[in-house]
Amino acid sequence: MTVTPLVNPVHLHLKLGPGADLFASLREFLDAQNLERAYVLSTIGSLRKVVVNFPTAMVDEPEVGSVTLEGAYEINGISGEVWREPGRIRVHLHGSVTREAATLYGGGLGEGAVVLKLAEMVILGIPKE
Repeated sequence: MTVTPLVNPVHLHLKLGPGADLFASLREFLDAQNLERAYVLSTIGSLRKVVVNFPTAMVDEPEVGSVTLEGAYEINGISGEVWREPGRIRVHLHGSVTREAATLYGGGLGEGAVVLKLAEMVILGIPKE
């Protein structure tokens, strides 16, 4: 078990409009807000493109499969983490989306998620020291 104290957290609301790339926007957000790390606590809205990743076997290090979904998808919830590593900013998100209130897709989200109308996020940010 690992426990990390969250020092001087700030709560922020991020609103993304049509056509925004979810992953690129979170990287820009981390830089613009001068944060070391950010935790996406909740997300609502809609996506027109989403990549869902999933493990392909019940082993410790499974291969990862993915499916790319295009169309109108309602976000049921997305959460995750954004952090700095040397030379890059990493984004790790999990969530689920629904198509026509009938078909549910969920798992790890991959690069390429694009906002349909709106995506609103509540984020806990940890400022750079």
